Amino acid sequence: MRYFYYRIYKGLTKVKTNDTPALNAMILLIALQAINILSVFGIINYFFRLEFDKQQVIIGGISLYIILLVPNYIYLFRKRNEIIKRYQNETAPQKTKGVILLLLYIVITITVFFVLGETIVQNHY
Repeated sequence: MRYFYYRIYKGLTKVKTNDTPALNAMILLIALQAINILSVFGIINYFFRLEFDKQQVIIGGISLYIILLVPNYIYLFRKRNEIIKRYQNETAPQKTKGVILLLLYIVITITVFFVLGETIVQNHY
């Protein structure tokens, strides 16, 4: 995750209107992690047919965000300078490989989430 954080951070530093690339990189990574967890939860929910009301969903979503925020803040955001220093001297082939892996992670994460949402969750209700 540290390398993905670094890659997202580097990409966001190129956006001229982005004043907080380190924070935004962490937020984007948390969103991707939450999507992965929700995908797994969707599969579990399909088999066990769990029922939740609106308030439980809201509380669960906020709890998930906080659970993901704390370790990401501690291990990524607070140590961003160490992470940047560690990866800033990567070679061009390493950078290319890293960008490809990051893009694959994002595409697969979003694709799995929507495919599960359309097939498993839709058929469940």
